[in-house]
Amino acid sequence: MDHYEQTMLSYLNKYELFDKGSRLVIGVSGGIDSMVLLHFLSQQRRQLGISLTAVHVDHMLRGEQSAEDSRFVEQQCKLWDVPYELYQVPVPAILAEKGGNTQNVCREERYRIFEFVMKKTQSEVLITAHHADDQLETLLMDGMRGSLKHGDFGMRNKRPISGGSLVRPQLAVTKADIARYAELNNVPHREDPSNASDAYTRNRIRKTLLPAIALENPRAAVHFAELAEQVNEDAVFLMQLAKQALEELLTSREELVISAESFRSHPSALQKRMVLLLLNYLYNGKRVLITSHLAEQVRELLQSSSGTVFVHLPQNYRMIRQYDRVFFEKLKEHAEFQRADIGQLWSPSVRGCRYRVVPIGEEPEVENAVFWYFHSEETDFTLREREPGDRILLAGMSRAKKLARLMIDEKVPSQQRGHWPIIVAGKHQVLLVPRLRTASYLSRSKRTEDNRVLIEQCIDYAK
Repeated sequence: MDHYEQTMLSYLNKYELFDKGSRLVIGVSGGIDSMVLLHFLSQQRRQLGISLTAVHVDHMLRGEQSAEDSRFVEQQCKLWDVPYELYQVPVPAILAEKGGNTQNVCREERYRIFEFVMKKTQSEVLITAHHADDQLETLLMDGMRGSLKHGDFGMRNKRPISGGSLVRPQLAVTKADIARYAELNNVPHREDPSNASDAYTRNRIRKTLLPAIALENPRAAVHFAELAEQVNEDAVFLMQLAKQALEELLTSREELVISAESFRSHPSALQKRMVLLLLNYLYNGKRVLITSHLAEQVRELLQSSSGTVFVHLPQNYRMIRQYDRVFFEKLKEHAEFQRADIGQLWSPSVRGCRYRVVPIGEEPEVENAVFWYFHSEETDFTLREREPGDRILLAGMSRAKKLARLMIDEKVPSQQRGHWPIIVAGKHQVLLVPRLRTASYLSRSKRTEDNRVLIEQCIDYAK
């Protein structure tokens, strides 16, 4: 039994990732990671006491290559006697209709199908092939972005999904361990060319930072994965304590009123988690990206009981401390944003979205985003309210249209027209009137002459 097998069996047993008799669905791309995991589970299924269904999703991004991947997975599943399901998702058509980040759309569609197959096969567990190197990449990306991800430290080896569990058993092994297993057991695989593209942050980290870390310690990725498990185990316990403490502070979840002095009586480790819980109660399951910067702002507000202070929150909320009493209020529509430079940083929330302009090639990986490409020699890009004389050149028109006239034509209520946000290049070149119209020179497809991209991410956020 080689190192990979010993490590995997020990890891499965240590963390009790699934029970004997479990029905498993495994996502299989055809790449080395998922093919090795599929081979291992198919070889060990009797010992583990599991049944297995493989699922392959063709995103239809690479034409015949994608079709060949599907045929390859089908052939190997038949050879290894594993039931399989093949699905096609027209990602190019989805992007053309709705826009968004390619990788995020692929992921959302892929997991939608995984959950569908779980229900179809009455499976309790979804298995994915993420490994220790993936975990290290995730930790580095989260650290650079400052995203709390609801308190998780990297990827969990097991978390709830669709009435069952999502399990990542290969977090115990490295990419090198997987490659050695593939070589020893003659496991065939295919590679997606996009994995080598420098257009994605994860790929750049994989090609530059991870090799440098591995030079210092070849097992560093495993050590980071072990650290993530330890931190997450501690975090679960601390979150339970924080929940209990916050419940004692709140008179009711509906009102969300607490005493700053009572909040400060708890240790810092619980305060941080109480803030996350408080914000989760406020948004009640809605999709809101909460960064460490916002969470710390909220905690700082609670560190004193003198005077009146407030913090702006996603979805047009405001948190207010009046001496010792802390509560929330919803702001009026026209007060939901402020003038902001969006050439370097994301804008504040504007009707549930945020905006940023970056040079082509520097696009961040974000979910639920639309990308508009254009050419501009300007270096200043601003989100601001409409000003008298502002005009926009629309597709099919030879002359720019006054925004005041546009808003009348679009039936914007008169009380909202003066406060409607717009995005401009330089002083007056209108690029976008959010939720209404885009300028004619913006394109959803990248053109050779384009040098900038305007990004609209339509989920509530804070940063």
